[in-house]
Amino acid sequence: MARQLLFTFLIFFSVGAFSQENQAESNKTNFNTVFKNIKSGEFDGTANGVLFIKNSEGQDLVLDFQGSQSKLTLEQDKDEVYDVSTKIYNAKTTSGKSKIEYHTYNYANKIIIQLSNDTFQVGIIDGASDEEISGLKYYYKSEKGTEYLVLQVEKELILTNYHTLLKNINYDETNAQNLKQNKRVIKLLPNSTLVFAIKRDK
Repeated sequence: MARQLLFTFLIFFSVGAFSQENQAESNKTNFNTVFKNIKSGEFDGTANGVLFIKNSEGQDLVLDFQGSQSKLTLEQDKDEVYDVSTKIYNAKTTSGKSKIEYHTYNYANKIIIQLSNDTFQVGIIDGASDEEISGLKYYYKSEKGTEYLVLQVEKELILTNYHTLLKNINYDETNAQNLKQNKRVIKLLPNSTLVFAIKRDK
C-alpha cells in the first residue's frame, strides 16, 4: 500500500518536474569556455551581481554578490560520453547565508540555489545533455589570466525543490506524505545578473 501511495506521489511530482523542464530548449551552440577541454581541477575566482527572487511565501528577496569568493570545479567524466567534464561554478552571497551553483555539461546547464535549509533547481543534465535553460542568457569573455561567465535572466524561471526531496525518499507512507507537504517553488526574476570571474591559472 505504501509503495502504491509513493508511486502516486511520484507521478504528481514528475508532472511538476516535467513542467519545470519545459523551460528548456535545444541548444545548438557550444559552451564557448576556455575550460571546455580540461578534464579536472579547481579554479578560484569572484562573483558579482544580484539575483531577484520571489520565495515560496511570495516574498521578494535580493541575493547580492559583491566580490564574493567563487570557485569553478571540473568533475571528470571518465567515459567522456558527451563531454570531458562537468563544470560547476559556485558562490555564496555577501552575507554567506545563501549559495548558488551553475552546472554545465555538453550543451546542457542547470542552476541550483540554496536558501536557508532548502535547495531549488531549474534545468537538468541528463540523457543526451543537449538542452539549455530557456530564458537564461549566458556568454563567456576572456582576457589574459581571467575568464568571465555572465548569466542574465531574461524571463521568469521556476525553481523547485523536487530533486532534493527525491534524494530523501524512503518507501513508507509518512515520507510520501512529507513529499507533498514539503514541495516548494521559487521564482528567479528577470534582470537578475551574475558574473563569475575565474582565474585561468591555478
